[in-house]
Amino acid sequence: ILRTCDAVISGSTALHFLLPRLGTPWTPSDLDLYVPQITSVLMLSRLMAQDYRLMTEGDDDEPYTPSDEVHVVHLTNGLRRIDVVVSGTASALSPIFHFHSTAVMNFVSADTVFCCYPRLTLRHLSLVNAGALCNGEDTDDLSRAVQKYTARGFH
Repeated sequence: ILRTCDAVISGSTALHFLLPRLGTPWTPSDLDLYVPQITSVLMLSRLMAQDYRLMTEGDDDEPYTPSDEVHVVHLTNGLRRIDVVVSGTASALSPIFHFHSTAVMNFVSADTVFCCYPRLTLRHLSLVNAGALCNGEDTDDLSRAVQKYTARGFH
């Protein structure tokens, strides 16, 4: 499904995959799939064929920079949750490089695992993306995200 939809896994699940088990006492609460708009309908139909149902959907649900248009669709099968993040560009990767911090600028594709800042990430270090601060945006989402990853051992 990742290959046919040109999609990737990112967020906490990709980070958890990168880090050694002993360094990750936390478990991701959902699966974040990133997909380009052109294959988003195919992705959603495949997930719904696996008994996932629509919870909610909206625009800009996550703390991305304003240059990045995203649409997030939340699905569940009653036990697990999947967030499908539809990129506003031709690439599923665009929103990933606008994340709140370097800790989650990673992805898993059908063929590879990519970590944008391995020297930092693999040492539980992270830099904050200052885009929100420079653009004068509300920093509440940024603060919550930083707190989440601080609680997960990132400095």
